[in-house]
Amino acid sequence: MSDVSYMEISTYYEKNRRADVVRTVGLNEKNFFGVRFSIDSNVLGIEWYPEHSETWAENAAENYVLGIKDYTG
Repeated sequence: MSDVSYMEISTYYEKNRRADVVRTVGLNEKNFFGVRFSIDSNVLGIEWYPEHSETWAENAAENYVLGIKDYTG
């Protein structure tokens, strides 16, 4: 999904971890949410959640910055 356009919705950060909640754009009614994960200012990647809500993505972002969730790519 590297060629998907997206926009940033919100950002969570704690210490050296950052997680940006993003949403695809241009897919009409099929847009969905994901999270872009970073550590030490290096982007690790994006997890997409086409079957889940914005709240799901926000929870994943918060869990990542709190150290509850890790990005496994």
